[in-house]
Amino acid sequence: MPAQTRGGEWRRNWPLVILTALALTSSPATLPVYSIGVLTGPLEAEFGWSRATIQAAITFSTGLGFFGGPLGGWLVERFGVRRSILGGIVGLGGTVLVCAAMTGSAWQLYLLYAAMALLGAGAGAVSWTFLIADRFVRSRGLALGVALSGTGLAAFITPRIAVAGLEWGGWQGAYIWLAGFCLLLILPLCLLGLPRGTGGHRAGSLPETEPPRAGLTLGAAVRGHRFWLIGVATFCIYVAVGGLIPNLVPALTDSGLSQGEAVSIMGFFGLAIVAGRILVGFFVDIFWAPLVASAVLIPAAIACFLIQQPLEFVAYAMAAMVIGMATGMEFDMLGFLAARYLGLAHFARIYGRLYIFVALGAGLAPPAFAFAYDTFGNYGWPLTISAGLLLLGAGCFLALGRYPAEREFALSAQ
Repeated sequence: MPAQTRGGEWRRNWPLVILTALALTSSPATLPVYSIGVLTGPLEAEFGWSRATIQAAITFSTGLGFFGGPLGGWLVERFGVRRSILGGIVGLGGTVLVCAAMTGSAWQLYLLYAAMALLGAGAGAVSWTFLIADRFVRSRGLALGVALSGTGLAAFITPRIAVAGLEWGGWQGAYIWLAGFCLLLILPLCLLGLPRGTGGHRAGSLPETEPPRAGLTLGAAVRGHRFWLIGVATFCIYVAVGGLIPNLVPALTDSGLSQGEAVSIMGFFGLAIVAGRILVGFFVDIFWAPLVASAVLIPAAIACFLIQQPLEFVAYAMAAMVIGMATGMEFDMLGFLAARYLGLAHFARIYGRLYIFVALGAGLAPPAFAFAYDTFGNYGWPLTISAGLLLLGAGCFLALGRYPAEREFALSAQ
């Protein structure tokens, strides 16, 4: 592949990569998840809710991605990327702001977190992944890795915004600061940076002489085994890491670390997500992607066992970073594998369906972890199961086989 072609992709589209990384810190899959750990203690003290009750809110925000993923794909094809993203940021930020007015009924918490998923669907991964995958071919893996590193930035930034808000005005202040981050910083950046007319066509991102996108129809993709292998692997990985993310701070404070130390480890976890995205994205442009994925998932499975042991701060941080690498890999790996194995012709709709597996895994895992804590007083069993799920996910990826040629897309769609 000519280096000039790769360079041309980056020269045309690098601002969108940076914008995506920044904007994904305020998506329905990141902002609620990475802030709930900091808010768990204050909400527990204020309303007397159990940890399982509070963590179940993630089932409604991330879990309703079951509807939000397909909804995001439909919004992109119906209204275009720009309108979908801007509307989603307004919906998400406005709902987070309303959270500051909760009066103590758990149904309010669940209703508002569900609204984050649905009203913020346009600003989710479907829109941003389509935007990047459509504009990069030669360097798609690295571009997705850098762009989707925004979820890692969220793990680093969001807890700190929530802590600053807590110090300013308690749990209400935390929600106000988080909403302000969405509406006063991310929304203006997207208004300025998103190109107009970015819908279900290239919108000038590639030369007009570029042939139509190759790929399966939604029906052909769902009928094929590769769709389900990617989906099952994604579900396994998100159950494994999705339960740990919002429970990491409470788990570490229970082990004797201070909240400051636990938040610091969450920061290392977030940086590892960023590193995982970029490094894995770089390597999948060179090597077979399922093999690269397995090389990250197997060490993460081992780390799930290590983190159950009595460790020093540095050892906890290293184990968290290994798991963070696996967390970072999965998000851009999903987009990369969907594009390579299922094509771009109907990418937004197919990716929206695959996102259901993300939503189910990430939505079910946090309350399951919290329930296990309330039942057993520790996180041992969930972490052990997580290790097994990471290994199963690696096996599913390896079963995908070689990348299909474009002519195979046409034959499969018939």
